[in-house]
Amino acid sequence: MTLMSRTIQAARPAIVAYLTCILTLGTFAQQRTQRPQATPPKKLNVAVLDFDARGGLSKEEAATLSDAFQTEIVSVGEFTVVDRQRIRQILQEQGFQQSEACSQVECIVEAGKILKVERMFAGTIGKVGSLFNVNIQVIDIATAQIISNKSRQHRGDIEDLLSEIIPNMARQMAGEMVGKQFDAVGGGGGWLWYAAGAVVLGGGAAAAILLKPKKEEGGTSVEALPPSPDLP
Repeated sequence: MTLMSRTIQAARPAIVAYLTCILTLGTFAQQRTQRPQATPPKKLNVAVLDFDARGGLSKEEAATLSDAFQTEIVSVGEFTVVDRQRIRQILQEQGFQQSEACSQVECIVEAGKILKVERMFAGTIGKVGSLFNVNIQVIDIATAQIISNKSRQHRGDIEDLLSEIIPNMARQMAGEMVGKQFDAVGGGGGWLWYAAGAVVLGGGAAAAILLKPKKEEGGTSVEALPPSPDLP
């Protein structure tokens, strides 16, 4: 056996191991390249019907509050939401009689089937004197069950409903549906008022201690602070 043959025979195990390693790494890399990407979870198809206006509230005001609710549902980014103009158009084309507002479960389910959605938001907003009452439900179209029901009462201006109460109800209900918690709308400077109040109360308490009355015969006087010491 020649020297060359003996050298090749001695190196054969190392060459085989090297080629095996190369083939293994190539197969692993190919598998990683061909691995299917994880698909994002399917979003629920939902729609928001015009809230039913009750005593003291116009249909236009209820529709505006419905728009504010839908805006927040869209903003959380967890749902596929049917445009409200599209809702009215589809329901009217299908001869749906209560396209303006719908608050009964049977009515909501019927509308949901026409719109081909999985969940429907519907509700009522009424006013008695200066007190607003808001009630919003989530209906499961497949089971015709109310899966969530939220109510709020507000005494004051309707603008508060539009800017904070309705949007916060939307974010709370959306969070419960997807198992998340969304930040509340508005009220960001409220902690300043609490802090200011604490300072005022704390300062008042300190003043009360420093100016504690001192009883004397014949009347009441205020105990003055001791004078500051003389500097050397």
